[in-house]
Amino acid sequence: MKFSSSLHRMIRTIVLSFVAFAFLILAGCGGDNKKTDKKAVTVNDTTAIGKLIAEVSVKIGQEPGNAVLYHERAKLHMQRMDVGNALLDMGKATELDSTKSDFFVTLGDAYFASGKPGKAKAALEKCLSLDANNKDAYQKLAELFFYATQYKDALGNLDKVIKLDINSSKAYFMKGMCYRDMGDTAKAISSFQTAIEQKADYYDAFLQIAMMHHARNNKLALQYYDAAIRVNPKSTDAFYGRGLYHQEVEHDFDKAIQDYTSCVQINKNAIKAHFALGYVHYEYLKVYDQAIKHYTDAINVDPNYAEAIYNRGLCYEALGNIAAAAQDYRRAIDVRKDYPLAKDALARVEK
Repeated sequence: MKFSSSLHRMIRTIVLSFVAFAFLILAGCGGDNKKTDKKAVTVNDTTAIGKLIAEVSVKIGQEPGNAVLYHERAKLHMQRMDVGNALLDMGKATELDSTKSDFFVTLGDAYFASGKPGKAKAALEKCLSLDANNKDAYQKLAELFFYATQYKDALGNLDKVIKLDINSSKAYFMKGMCYRDMGDTAKAISSFQTAIEQKADYYDAFLQIAMMHHARNNKLALQYYDAAIRVNPKSTDAFYGRGLYHQEVEHDFDKAIQDYTSCVQINKNAIKAHFALGYVHYEYLKVYDQAIKHYTDAINVDPNYAEAIYNRGLCYEALGNIAAAAQDYRRAIDVRKDYPLAKDALARVEK
């Protein structure tokens, strides 16, 4: 298989992750998507957020007509990704007081998290009808349009954010994302660089510039990967990207192995890095026993990783262990019925 598509897969994964994170700023990174019973949350939840929810719930019991308290509790629910209860609280908050613009920003977050972008857009537009200078609403509308690949509308809203706050690093970053997806590399890099000028430790901007230079085999990629790692020393994305550059562009396999190894040391389930280690040892170094070990590590993370199973079969075949190779080829075909490479390999060893 060709390994050069790995950068494109990495970019796509990071972009999709960014889109989800960017819009759900209030949601944070933790929690789950399961709806929870409010009584259970307020009585039995002993987590930090659960305790805060319980405290606000007590206040609501004392002041059931206080819309601000429902809004406060809704934001806490969003932090734990309890979208159902967040929507219930925001419904009550806006019923009690429909004049507060920030209520509708939170309502927009909750609607988007529940898979209702149309209602999210309506909530944000309601916010702007109450406060035409609400930069959070413009920012989130831009992110919503970005999600829908309506880049011109996204850029229009981002320009409004910047008009209100010329130092908004987040708005410049989003402009970079739009330009990048529109294929305007120069404007994308310029926008990401402006974001960094506003926020010197903007990890996501460093990583995006690194990947864009990487896609053009420009050595500047290494400087930006290095900067991303300085900001976030546990970034498996930056280590993996830098390793991929060392491997594909510089053919410096020792440095590539070091970076991929850093990935799996940071996260033992860093499946792309396990696979990459296997690939380097198989394709370039011809150290098949080590390649087998790394492919096996990838398979242990995902037993249905067809490419890793197939590539491990190639290693067994190279070592002359035809029985093990055939077993992996069959397994790869079981996992992915339409896998011509594995089918050809199985036919080859069964001759």
